[in-house]
Amino acid sequence: MRFNNALMPQGKITADSQAGFDQLQKKLVPLWKSIERLNQDPQTIVVVPSMSIDAIGSGAVMQAYEERFLFLLLLLRQPRARLIYVTSQTILPSIIDYYLDLLPGVIPSHARPRLFLLSPLDGSVRPLSDKLLARPRLIERIRSLIMDPDRA
Repeated sequence: MRFNNALMPQGKITADSQAGFDQLQKKLVPLWKSIERLNQDPQTIVVVPSMSIDAIGSGAVMQAYEERFLFLLLLLRQPRARLIYVTSQTILPSIIDYYLDLLPGVIPSHARPRLFLLSPLDGSVRPLSDKLLARPRLIERIRSLIMDPDRA
């Protein structure tokens, strides 16, 4: 996969930034294999469901698209997994409770402390990644929740 030139500041992709991106891509392969198996390894899963779609006309539609990855909360069945889920707007607690109630063999109150829901509280139709880049403190908060950056 190549960097999207439009996402880089001033549309410039350097060889160093492409090499860094390629390095991150390679790191994701073994991590994905690890999270798809039930294991005891400590790990942090960060979900940032950002997309750029011109056809989206409202923040409510954007929120629905962002919430479609909530099935990833099922990864909390792994007892040492932590999950950081970032959305543009706060997700209703009843929706989160619904997914946590689906965890096989896990008491929802045991999974809840390992789930971190973060939001810039921005209902505009801009991509979530743009909203995050405009909020360095929120990015720092996400970083602070990652126990081991090599396992996230």
